[in-house]
Amino acid sequence: MATILLRSPRYESLTTPSGAVSAKLQLSIDGVVRYTIIKSCTAGSPVLFEISELSRDYLTPTITLDPASYPQNEIGISRVISFHSAANAGGSVVSGGNTVAHRGLDGYGIFSEGANPTASANSFAFSPDHQNSNNYKLYVPVGKGGAFQFFDSNGEIQTQEFEAGDDSDTLGFGGTVTINRIDCTKYGSGRKIVFINKFGALQEIWFFLKAVQSTNVKSDNYQRNIISTSGSYSTLSHSVKTFDKQGKQTHSLSSGFYPEFTNTWFEQLLLSEYVWMIRPKYTNPSTDEVVPVTVKTSSLTQKTSLNDKLIQYTIQFEEASDYINNVR
Repeated sequence: MATILLRSPRYESLTTPSGAVSAKLQLSIDGVVRYTIIKSCTAGSPVLFEISELSRDYLTPTITLDPASYPQNEIGISRVISFHSAANAGGSVVSGGNTVAHRGLDGYGIFSEGANPTASANSFAFSPDHQNSNNYKLYVPVGKGGAFQFFDSNGEIQTQEFEAGDDSDTLGFGGTVTINRIDCTKYGSGRKIVFINKFGALQEIWFFLKAVQSTNVKSDNYQRNIISTSGSYSTLSHSVKTFDKQGKQTHSLSSGFYPEFTNTWFEQLLLSEYVWMIRPKYTNPSTDEVVPVTVKTSSLTQKTSLNDKLIQYTIQFEEASDYINNVR
């Protein structure tokens, strides 16, 4: 069973046997047949199906406030390809029952990695320090716990929690992650962003410095008639009436100083379609809440220690809902 990354195409191919003129693919998600695809084929030639786009319709990543309970955010995929002697999967079955099972995640490969990207078993589910022997590192405020995800021996996502006082963590397959502690008390306690990275896993990234919150408002208006039947009007009435006024909360977060290899973390953050912010509740600041956000920053100039000396980023986020509740 392969762990496939559904934001990139996944091609399934078989060679058409002699006597077959059509091929049928049945695609099941979590044990339920969702799609049946039939196409013409020629004996001796490969027949090709792409299954990622269809499978991803049934994957909606989510999150929990408790890092120890982070979900796996995966789906089970099974495809069956059969060949038939007549068009439109009619006639007799020439060859059938070729079944392959996959595990699907909301990750992706990049162009240079080639076709059909997969996740590797017994590995961390975030990018390492490629400049220093592929060491794995995290950057977390002093006194804060958290979690990271990894792939077990079966290629399945698991979650490893770490405590507020931990400075390293070693997994069963021998991998060790170093937890670097950052003092961010000058600007509060930091702001944690959690996102689905290129591996399809939940990844935490902290913004240690200044946080600026803004409210953006938009509305429409129209000129209305306020004349009464007697030809007078009230000077307290609005002759220009505002309607459909709505607000959006935006947040500008400064990362603080990060090493150069973490450029890929911020790149993956911008490319993520599922991002959440962990913040104190307005009504109870001692309790945190999870807020879905979108990344408004649309470009990233990668900084280097040679060009920029110290590396930090300011990223713009917008809450993924209107400020006034209008969910119907």
